[in-house]
Amino acid sequence: MAAAFGKRSIQTTAPRVAMAPRVAVTAPVAAAPVALPRAELPTIRIPLVTIGLLIGLSLIFMWEVNTAPVLHRGMSPGVDALIGFGAVDRALVLGGGWWRILTAPLLHASLSHLIGNGVVLAVIGFMLEPLIGPRWFAAMYALGAIGGSLCSIALNAGDIPSVGASGAIMGVLAGAFFCGASAKAGPKGRKMQTWALRLILPSLIPLAANSHVDYAGHLGGVVAGLASGVLLQMAWPRGADRPELGNLAATVGGAVFAGGLFALLLVPHRAITAAVAAAAPSVLIPEEEVPDVSAVSSDRARDLLAHYPHDPRAHLLRGFAFLRDDHDLADAEEQFRQALATKDLLAAGLDPDFEKTVTVLLALTVAYENRPDEARALGTPLCGFADEHLPEISDNLREKGICP
Repeated sequence: MAAAFGKRSIQTTAPRVAMAPRVAVTAPVAAAPVALPRAELPTIRIPLVTIGLLIGLSLIFMWEVNTAPVLHRGMSPGVDALIGFGAVDRALVLGGGWWRILTAPLLHASLSHLIGNGVVLAVIGFMLEPLIGPRWFAAMYALGAIGGSLCSIALNAGDIPSVGASGAIMGVLAGAFFCGASAKAGPKGRKMQTWALRLILPSLIPLAANSHVDYAGHLGGVVAGLASGVLLQMAWPRGADRPELGNLAATVGGAVFAGGLFALLLVPHRAITAAVAAAAPSVLIPEEEVPDVSAVSSDRARDLLAHYPHDPRAHLLRGFAFLRDDHDLADAEEQFRQALATKDLLAAGLDPDFEKTVTVLLALTVAYENRPDEARALGTPLCGFADEHLPEISDNLREKGICP
């Protein structure tokens, strides 16, 4: 605390002198300049890798659209084209097409597929990349892509090819959640964790009414992302601005992307597409051979599924036969969910009522399996559709309490 003191006046007596004494006066010393602290401007870190990936994936999809011999609704290449371009598929990978592990994450099945993945990548990339740096971000994305492809091969049905950057994006999301818990993330860490969790959970938990996504690929991406997050934290010294081993991380990320792009451009896709077409003359059941759902026999449904395993309608017919003739609820549910998954992953150009039909039948199957809440969530919004298009099962829906 500052204190004020008054000056005390002291009077003294001194002998008188003839001359006034000389007084030496020194020149004032110039005050040394005071160095003021310089205000540092905040460093603006542009997420260059995120932006580059968004541009690259868009250009690759444009190449898909221009190269595919047939486009279905929503700018969706045909199944044979996706397989030819490099979709991941267990039989083809184990048969020597290992490069598909790298190409599948670069491909997308439709414009909406690309847009959905792009939005999520932009949201998390603009938060995480400035924190960990472009080199580690590229590595985390690449490892998520490989993890997603490998898990898709291991856990999905062997006859369902898969494409999309979802595994890679899930890897980045998982890494962001892990890094957000670190003190290095600062006050933005909690926000990044919240966003990551909101985007991860719906992609890992199969939703009753919307199960047509590659959950296996998502799971593989999450596992790879968490692993890369652990490695990143180990390489991040206390007090450092960025993690170490950046050159190694950049090499991993660049090698995976360059390898996938190299295979995408140089593998003879036309020859592969021709081979697939020769093995299966038509991926989809010819329109004139598609039987009515309620009239299909069990043997006919089995034959159609054997000849057209990639056609969602074959899974629908087989599931209905399981439900009606065999009373095999578990297999019926599996086939209905497979029909929805095949429709989404392969972007088949089907009638808009197809998904509603499958969902109504899935709701009835779930109700017979004593899961009434899930059954109502699936079927109640489609009661009007069932009355108009599936009158033969409307009474069953009311009996099980799905429809009023």
